Amino acid sequence: MDNSKEIAAKYHVSEETVKVLLYGLRLSGGTQVQFNIPELGGMGQWQSGMVMIGDMFNSSLKDKVNQICTELAVWIRNSDAHAETQILPDHHRATADKSTTKATPTRSASFQGSQNGLHYAYYASENVLEIDDNGKKAKYDTTGYQLTGVQQSQDNSSQSVSFTHPGGTLRLKDLKKIKDVKKS
Repeated sequence: MDNSKEIAAKYHVSEETVKVLLYGLRLSGGTQVQFNIPELGGMGQWQSGMVMIGDMFNSSLKDKVNQICTELAVWIRNSDAHAETQILPDHHRATADKSTTKATPTRSASFQGSQNGLHYAYYASENVLEIDDNGKKAKYDTTGYQLTGVQQSQDNSSQSVSFTHPGGTLRLKDLKKIKDVKKS
């Protein structure tokens, strides 16, 4: 049983909004979610300690998203919620299916995300980080590093990505490339 109705009432959002967040959080085991929900400022993402929403100057909405996602994530981690199947409202199902399978359709990433044509997916159980940089795909070996997050930056001419782990920060050039994956 999920508690989406109670959480929706508590935070004054629709039950559908909570269910969409819950679905995404279940896919990551409660570690992160990406969404496109008008009620929450449009496109956004949450990972413990980090919230980005389309309505970027609305601090109270960011706080609300953080509180909802944190509560759902704790509930998922403390229960068998991630094992339950959740039916998404029909108009969200196609979008969620596309966004959660961008890097690979058959596995569940520990975390994943994208920005400006750069897509990444981390598979902790396989010690693999997959990168798709505007169609150029590569895999990296993360053995010895338990990745916990991502940092992205950009300026007018370039962008960079690095990954955090308990011992600090890694850049892609710090990891061993497994193999190039053909452009699709």
